[in-house]
Formats: sequence, C-alpha cells, structure tokens
Amino acid sequence: MPTRLFSFLLVLVVFPLPGFAQVFDMQKDRVPMTVLDGPVRFHTGDDADGRLGWASPGLDDSSWPLISSGKGWSAQGYKGYGGFAWYRFHVVLPEKHRQLALYIPLIETSYQVFADGRLIGQAGGLPPHQSVHWRPTGVFLLPAETTGSVVIAIRVWHWPQWAMYVPGGFRIAPRIGDADLIADWHARDVKLVFWRTSATSYATLLYILAGIGGVVLYLLRRKDREYLWFGAYELFSGAAGLVLLYRNFYDTQLDLYEALQELLSYAALLCFVAFLFLVLRSRRSRWYWVAVTSVVLVLLTMIPGYAKWISVSVWNGLSTGAQLPFFVAILLLLTRSARRRDPDALLLLIPVGLAYAVDLTGNIAMVANTAGYGAAREFLNWWNSVAQWPFPMGMPDIADTLMQLSVFGILLLRFARSRRDEERLKNELEAARAVQQVLVPEEIPTIPGFAIEAVYHPAGEVGGDFFQIIPAASGGVLVVVGDVSGKGMPAAMTVSLLVGAFRTLAESTADPAAILCSLNRRTVDRSNGGFTTALVLRLDPDGTLTAANAGHLSPYANGKELEIENGLPLGITASVAYSNSTLHLAHGTTLTLLSDGVVEAQNSEGELFGFDRTAAASTESVETVAMAARAFGQQDDITVLSLALVAAG
Repeated sequence: MPTRLFSFLLVLVVFPLPGFAQVFDMQKDRVPMTVLDGPVRFHTGDDADGRLGWASPGLDDSSWPLISSGKGWSAQGYKGYGGFAWYRFHVVLPEKHRQLALYIPLIETSYQVFADGRLIGQAGGLPPHQSVHWRPTGVFLLPAETTGSVVIAIRVWHWPQWAMYVPGGFRIAPRIGDADLIADWHARDVKLVFWRTSATSYATLLYILAGIGGVVLYLLRRKDREYLWFGAYELFSGAAGLVLLYRNFYDTQLDLYEALQELLSYAALLCFVAFLFLVLRSRRSRWYWVAVTSVVLVLLTMIPGYAKWISVSVWNGLSTGAQLPFFVAILLLLTRSARRRDPDALLLLIPVGLAYAVDLTGNIAMVANTAGYGAAREFLNWWNSVAQWPFPMGMPDIADTLMQLSVFGILLLRFARSRRDEERLKNELEAARAVQQVLVPEEIPTIPGFAIEAVYHPAGEVGGDFFQIIPAASGGVLVVVGDVSGKGMPAAMTVSLLVGAFRTLAESTADPAAILCSLNRRTVDRSNGGFTTALVLRLDPDGTLTAANAGHLSPYANGKELEIENGLPLGITASVAYSNSTLHLAHGTTLTLLSDGVVEAQNSEGELFGFDRTAAASTESVETVAMAARAFGQQDDITVLSLALVAAG
C-alpha cells in the first residue's frame, strides 16, 4: 500500500508539469540573472497564416511538446529535421528590475527573437530571404516597459542541408536578467571562445610574422625566390586564419566567409608547391602539375557547393577526392628527394606527411559526419581537442605546428649555408684579389726612348685583366694586355699562368705571334671552357711596331684605331695560328691599349660607352680615359696603357 500511495503522489506531481514547465520565475528565485535551463515549448514548422501568430503572448501552446533548452532538437527526437521551428517560454520578472536583456548562445542557422509578440532582434536571414549565418552569441534588450511577465518566442530556421549533421536550435540554454550582468556574461563567453581558439590565434600570428619575414628576406636576396613563395604561403595562411577568427567572434554570412577562407587556404597551397619545388631544386615535372591541377579541381568543387546544387556531404566527398592527388604528388616528391639524401627533403618528409595524414583523416571524418554518422561527429570533437595544454589544441593544430617548425628549420639551414657560401666566396675573392694585385705591376719600368703610363681599376668583383711591360733585347719594349673570361679565383689563376708564361717566353723570344702561339698551347687544356683575349706588341726605338692579336681590342694611335690582323682568343683550340702585323710609327705617336671594360662601360639607361667615345678619349691621359669610363658606369675591370716614342734623353 505505501508503494501504491507513493506512485499515486508521484503521478500527481509529474502530471501538472506540461502545463507549467515552460514558466521560469525570476520573482520567486530573486536572482538578477537566471539560466533558462529546462523544458520549453517546441513546435516544428511555421505559423500557417504567415503573420507570426506563434509569437503572440496569448497563444495557447499547451499542446506543444516540451524539449530541453540545453541541447539541440536533433538529440530529442527530431534528428535530421531542417527548416522552421519555434521555441516558447514564459518568464515571471522581478517586481523591481532595471533594464533586462536576453542572452542567446549559438543557434544555427538563423533566428528571430520576440518578446510578447514584439520582434526585439534577429540573426541571419530567414526565408524567403534566407542566408546561412554564424552568430556565436546574441544579446537582445527587452522593451523597457516590460513588467510582470513576458512570453519569449524564438523562431528558428535551420538550413536543411545541415540537418543531418548539425544540431538544430539551442545547444546551450539561454539566459535572462539584468542587462549589465548579461553583458558581463557575454564578455565571459567571448573570453572563453578566445581561449578555445588560442591555437588558431597562435598559428595565425606565427603565419603573419613568418610571412613578413619571408618577404623581407626576399627583398634582401631577390635572387632567392623561395623566400618570396614562402612569404606568400605564410601570409595567405595567416589571412585565412584571420577570417576564421573573425567568424568566431562576429555575426557573419557563413558561406561568404568560408568561401574567402578556402580561397586563401588554397592560394597558400599553390604557393607552398612553388616554394617546395624551388627548395628541392626540382624541375616542373608531372608531379608539379598534378599538385597544381589537384588544387584547381578542389577550387572548382566550390562552384556547385556554394551554389547549393549538391549536398554538403557530396561536396565534401568531391573535395576530399580532388585533394588526394595533391597529397600523393607532394609526398612522392619529398620521398624521391629524401632518397637522394637531400637535407631539406629529409627534414620535411615526416612533418608534411603527418600534416597531410591528419588533414586527410579530418576530411574523411567530415564526409562521414555530413552523411549523418553520429560517431564521426564525436570523433571530430575529440580530434579537434586532443590537448588542453598550454591551450586547447587539436590534431590539425599540432601537425601544422610541427610542419611550420620544419619549414622554419629549412630556412635557417639555408640561411646558414648561404652565409657559409658567402664567407667562402668572400675569402676566395680576397685571395684572388691578392693574387691579381701581385701580378699587376706596381711600378712601370723605365725604358729609354719610351714614355709609358698604365692604370688599372678593378670592378667590384675580381676580374681577369692583366698587363706586363718588359724591355726587349733590341732596345725596344715588349707589352702584353689581356682579359681572362670569368671571375674569382679561376680567373686569377689563369692570369697567374699567363703572366708567368709570358715572362718566361720573353727571355727567349720577342716575336709577338710566337708568344701568342705558345700561350695558346699552354691554356687550351686548362681553360675549363673559358678563353682569354690578348694583345702582344713590340715597339722598337726606330718606330717599328710588331703586333699579334688574339681577339683583343686593337690599339689606338693618336686617336685612330690601328688595323691589326685579329685571331681567335686563347684557349679555344690548339690548332690556331697567329701572325704579326708590322707598322711604322713616327716619333711623338702615342699608342693607347685598353681592355673591354672601357668600351663596355654602361650608364643607368643601358647605353654603352662605345667605340666612338673610346676613340675620342684615347688621346687623353690614361687616368682621364679610365675616369671617363668609370664615371659613365663601370661594369668590368678597366685597364688603360699608353706607350709613346720620345727622344732618348
């Protein structure tokens, strides 16, 4: 009997709940803010007459079912439902209260809020002008004249394409109370959202700083285009992160912002492809075009997706399938380069492989989730929040951070290698400069009957200009002027070989053609594909000029270019023969010999100093000629030598 009595009393207690469960009494609880957590009236569909009569405070909603306001309707018997639905509940207000406000947590997709039949706020657009909106939270002020009690009605429109995988309606119970307290609560929720998105904020900041750094490095080293593509990749990724963060805090039209975020993300992928192929020094093979085409195909799937011609599930499936060749192409490229022991590929392979595996896993889970598999949603919730220290992070955040660190590591290693190469080149140039300075005569020998001047101005890098002046056994003077192709230590070593050979040959012969033939034989097997232009001449005291030329500029006599037979430069072929040209110069004639650094001087407009200016300047002193070319725009080493017959003192 006691058991039956208890059961009877329990029925009496529970039975009245349908009539009163939707009432929340702030006057009774005497609290300035209350959580509207409990059963509320719920009805699918929309007001039949289209006049929003379901928002009226006088509507008899006692026949409406009761559902919890603390979770979506999908978990309360309405799984897969999309379209219109209404919530209604009564709130008994305190007798004395200040301005009141209603706090609405996230509701997807769009909704309107009514107080006693009066529209007090809206988020998003509802049919017939529907739009898919994301409004994380909403604060709506109740009319100031509201007293006693108020009937709150919320008209929700849930996008049908989301119905299978996004809970409709409330996810968290709303609140009502003093407007200042509601504002404080809203600020608390904003801070909570900020904390939950700390990983995205951190990654976005990292992307932007790295992008700026990449662009700065490119501006400092324009020949290293990988810095430009790296900077673009990071900046596009950072911009995509900013769009995501903005969406988390502000009312946004979801499809517009998601489209912008995806465009930025896929632009970042294209930049990463260009960066990777440059870093790995790979040519644009079929795998390059497979990766690029894959990204383009993913972009094309956005057209039917955002046009809503296909379901979200089909769209996600197409996008995942189109992106798969990209993953394969990049991983194959890294694997092949790693097999060649490329240090950059070895550093990137595992982090990039992990990032792509995580991305692919998330995409597959998203396809399953949008197809209506509840287990996939639970997996995604765990997948996106696997760690809580030092802030909430998901597997995508962890994998992306590791990938970022590996890319940073590559840039640091490349910078270190570049510094080592620059230091090595600097030392090599200094050594070559020292060698060249030793070989260029510091003092011009005094030879009776001749006035000799020479000037040498090296360019910024070590070049291959050289000259030597030796007294001839006949009482004349033997001169060689030349220019070795190339720069640096190889050019300096060739100059050393030629100068040493010339001085040795001059001890046994003063025949210019014979000297050139011998120099050519010595350089053919040692030129490594380069060549040397050289002019050898002998001027005797009686004014007889004997000259042989191997591709060098002809000398000028009193401003006129002398006609001397010209041959191939040294070092091209051993079979070449050189011949002498013999001329007679009057006393007082000045010969001017120079290197192509004078003729090829170039101004800022790209104009060359040229032969006409060279001929006109050749009558001046050697220093005047050299300074004129340098002022015009020096590009190469400049050598100017003058030789004149004078009466023997």
